[in-house]
Amino acid sequence: MANKGIVYVLDGAGGVALFSSVVMRALSALPYEVQRFNWGVGFGKLLSDLTNRSNIEARAVELSRLISDYHNKNVGHQVFIVAKSAGSAVALMSLVDLPPESVERVILLSPAVSPSFNLDQVLHAVRRDLVSFWSPLDLLFLGWGTMLFGTADGVRGKSAGLTGFKTNGDPIEKLKQIKWQPSMMKFFNFGDHWGTSMPPFIRHYVLPLVAES
Repeated sequence: MANKGIVYVLDGAGGVALFSSVVMRALSALPYEVQRFNWGVGFGKLLSDLTNRSNIEARAVELSRLISDYHNKNVGHQVFIVAKSAGSAVALMSLVDLPPESVERVILLSPAVSPSFNLDQVLHAVRRDLVSFWSPLDLLFLGWGTMLFGTADGVRGKSAGLTGFKTNGDPIEKLKQIKWQPSMMKFFNFGDHWGTSMPPFIRHYVLPLVAES
């Protein structure tokens, strides 16, 4: 099977790598290289990962360079990004300085970034869309947690993974938001922070977003 491109997978804070392992296993049958992008400051350092803005910004620059280098060496291949929780900040910031349509699709799961994150500065780099899964039940991590310690982009308050990104009632081109529904429970997503990491959920909701391209 010919390789069509690459999928960069970003874990949430803490460097546990369970999420990336699940995603890599689920996507292994597709004609894409699947690579974990390790952006954290160390195993188990959840709070440091969430609050160390300089590290987040530096890793975003690193990811942006990786994507540029990949395109230079693999003309015509597709690039996807799948990011969980605080890893969403690194994913989004990596898009800022990329040329238009550098990334085929960005998939965010329970993003721990501000609902008011300026998507205008990043969506130019996405060819198809940015798909964001959020749940109003993810209160512990993306409600109380980020109100106390701040989101990964440095805003104290509820996260986009809890409320969705703010659109002021107007559709944003290339942004697709998917709210948690009770029907997702049969894929072991019960609306909490771990739901979007469950293997059945990844296989049913995330795999098709890469496979359909």
